[in-house]
Amino acid sequence: MLYEKLNPEMKRMVDDYARRLKIYDWGRRSELLAEVSLPFGEELDPRRAKLAAAGFLTGVLERWNLQEIEDLHQARLYLMSLNPEHRGLAERWLDEHPEEKAAIEE
Repeated sequence: MLYEKLNPEMKRMVDDYARRLKIYDWGRRSELLAEVSLPFGEELDPRRAKLAAAGFLTGVLERWNLQEIEDLHQARLYLMSLNPEHRGLAERWLDEHPEEKAAIEE
C-alpha cells in the first residue's frame, strides 16, 4: 500500500481528509479531492505535482479500503489512483456499465 510509504505528516493529512470526506457522496468527494490536490502544483514541477496529487488521492482511497465501485465519480477517482487494484476495480465496473464508460471516453 502506498499509504504505508508516506511520511508521518502526509499520513496525518491523508487520514484527516479520509475521515472528513467519508460522509459525502462520490460526486462531492471528487470535487473536494480535486480542490485539495491543486496546491501540489504550486511548489513542484508539473510532472512531480501530478504524481504527488495522485499519491495523495491513492492514500485517501486506500484508507477507505472499499472493494466495490458505486458510481461513475468513484470509478473516475479509482482510475486516477496509483494503486493497480483501484484501477482494476474501476475498469471492471466500467466494463459492466458501458453507458458510463462511454461518458469517460468522450
